[in-house]
Amino acid sequence: IVLSATIPQIQKLKDRGILTQTTNALTDLHKELLSVSEAAGNVRVFYFQINKGGLEINPVSNTIMYSLENTNLKYSELGKTITYSDITYLTEPHGSLYTISLTLDYSSLFDITYQNGNDIKVFHNGIYKLRIENLGSQNGKLQIDFDVL
Repeated sequence: IVLSATIPQIQKLKDRGILTQTTNALTDLHKELLSVSEAAGNVRVFYFQINKGGLEINPVSNTIMYSLENTNLKYSELGKTITYSDITYLTEPHGSLYTISLTLDYSSLFDITYQNGNDIKVFHNGIYKLRIENLGSQNGKLQIDFDVL
């Protein structure tokens, strides 16, 4: 009985650690994007590690979102978005568990593309070497292109 009560608590601690690491990684990624945006032709390489969950580059909404699904951790008030620094946090119910999303929204700043197109790209467990390039102004917005090396 003790073990069945302890395991979910340990998993919550692990998931909280993953969210802390991911918040730090998204903050660093945001800084790289701002650095790349300073001049057309700028290119940066950024390593992003995903231990659990998924990272989505969405050219349609010009967002970068990390999602942690099926967690016991209720990270924030359900259904309420919270913005801290440049990241928006959202916890949503998923049955008896939760899905937590961390989002960087660039819709007012950049036109984000993946391999110079508008296909949504989702990354799962692994270490990714992302290439980020400023392709210059397109339709009044800077086009920032992502690719995996």
